[in-house]
Amino acid sequence: MPHGVVLLPDRATHARLAALAATVAGPDPISRLGEKAPAHVSVAHFEGPADSVRERAARHPHRSLAVKVIGLLYTVVPEGDYYVPEGGCYFGVEMVRRPDLDALHTEVLGWIEEAGATPLGAVGTDFRPHITLGMTRSPSLPALTEVPLGEIPVTLAFGELGPYGTFPGLSPPA
Repeated sequence: MPHGVVLLPDRATHARLAALAATVAGPDPISRLGEKAPAHVSVAHFEGPADSVRERAARHPHRSLAVKVIGLLYTVVPEGDYYVPEGGCYFGVEMVRRPDLDALHTEVLGWIEEAGATPLGAVGTDFRPHITLGMTRSPSLPALTEVPLGEIPVTLAFGELGPYGTFPGLSPPA
C-alpha cells in the first residue's frame, strides 16, 4: 500500500481551496478536493515499509512551516499516468521551492530509503511542491481573485495514499 508524508493546511484554507476546486472542475470532474480528499502539499509519496517513516514524521521537531503560493497551473496528464490512469487535465496551486521545504523533502527521502521503500512521483531535482485541486475533463478558469496568494501555514502529517493522489484518511487541522 502506498503512503506519503504531506503538509496539511488548516480547515479554513482547505475550505477555500475546495471551493476553488469546485469552480475549476467544471461539469465533468475526475477528482477534486473535498471531504475525502483533503488539501495537501506532498513532501514525498512511497511504496514499501511505512512504520519507521510514520514514526519519524510523528516526532519531527519542525512539524509546522509555511509554503508560498506561486499561482494556479493547468496541465494535460496523458493516459497511463500512475495517479490518474485515464488521463485528464490537472489543476493545482503551485508552491515556491524554498530551502526549508527542499530540506524537508530531502530528509523524508532519506527516511524512505532507510526504510527500504521506493519513492513515487517527482522527487529530488524534479520535486514540484503543489496542492492538487483536482483532475477534470473540462476545466473552467476561475476569477483569479479566488486563487490564494502569499504564504499558507501547513502541518506535517503521514497518511495512506488513496485514489488520484489523495489522502482520504487525513483531515485538515483545526
